[in-house]
Amino acid sequence: LDQRFAALCRPAAMGELDAVRSHAVEAGRGFPSAGPVDISGITRVARDDLGLAEQPVDPRYRICLVQVFVRCAPYGGSDKSSNGHRYDSIPFANGMISAGMSCQLVHYLHQ
Repeated sequence: LDQRFAALCRPAAMGELDAVRSHAVEAGRGFPSAGPVDISGITRVARDDLGLAEQPVDPRYRICLVQVFVRCAPYGGSDKSSNGHRYDSIPFANGMISAGMSCQLVHYLHQ
């Protein structure tokens, strides 16, 4: 049953992921999660970083907050908002940024 469900979900999820990827390419590096560490080699899933504070110029620590993207679920999972981030990711990241650390938001995509 699980394999049949996965087979049904996969085409729709891959189509949504392709749309998100093309949006990310158009957006370029103009998003707060882009630095200070170069994450251009990581597939960007989120549509935007709305609400995320700018990264500090000289952070004490460089941190990333890893989120899981569920391909066969709308927006990447029931815990995600329409931009693809968890509802609590932006506040967590902003707390770290306000404490002088950088915090980049990335998604884990199981291949």
